Amino acid sequence: MKAKIRKTGIMFLAAVALSSCTKNDDIGVPEAEKGYATGKVVDTKGDPIAGAKIVLENTVYYASYITGSTNDKGSYKIKVQQGSWKALATLEKEYNGQTYLVSLHPDRTESFTEEGVVCNFVWKLEGRDPVNGLSFYGGLIRVAEEYDDNYPNLDLNDVELILTPDGPLIDGSEGKTLKLHTNDKYWDQYHEIKDIPIGRYRVTAVLKEGNTPLRIKDRYADGELLPELQLNFTPEDYNLPGCSASIAIGY
Repeated sequence: MKAKIRKTGIMFLAAVALSSCTKNDDIGVPEAEKGYATGKVVDTKGDPIAGAKIVLENTVYYASYITGSTNDKGSYKIKVQQGSWKALATLEKEYNGQTYLVSLHPDRTESFTEEGVVCNFVWKLEGRDPVNGLSFYGGLIRVAEEYDDNYPNLDLNDVELILTPDGPLIDGSEGKTLKLHTNDKYWDQYHEIKDIPIGRYRVTAVLKEGNTPLRIKDRYADGELLPELQLNFTPEDYNLPGCSASIAIGY
């Protein structure tokens, strides 16, 4: 009786192990391999991303890198040299005539050695970058008041800003209308709105009390304030991830 139970248990464990291996093969997740950094990169829908750039950055020596990229299945495998390393990933994406460099979200941020590591990445439209705690995956909007002697000074705390997607977002998904106020999730600093999913938006503004329409413009463009602005995020210079826009609001 004991032998029968033991045999049944062994068969059960073997079946579980086989099932686990089959699942990893199906989704194409690389296994840990001594001496290598491996992983998979997927988009916001979970589909593999080919051509994502993978950088292994030395945590001790400045400007010491090992680079690679993902294959058609979104997987990568990079030989790790002796030392302490962390893995980073970026994606170049063409969108509305501009090229954006997008940081990808890692499933681990701990450093590793030549013993090897598995580090997977996913494209996120918003959220804080855990590698650089000051950065966000979404875009930054700088907000300023447009002064006019014919009107009282505008207090941004009294403003509601409405962002309506004008076409698909950078990942091809359908965006949602955002109604923003100071001290909310996105507009947490008086002159800065952070972490807006990158896309093209139609922007309008009103006073929260009474819904009095305000006017708006690109802060650094010539011309007058308008009832509505088409907002496009501008990629950062120097091949760095991130993008921003600047607007001015007035009566």
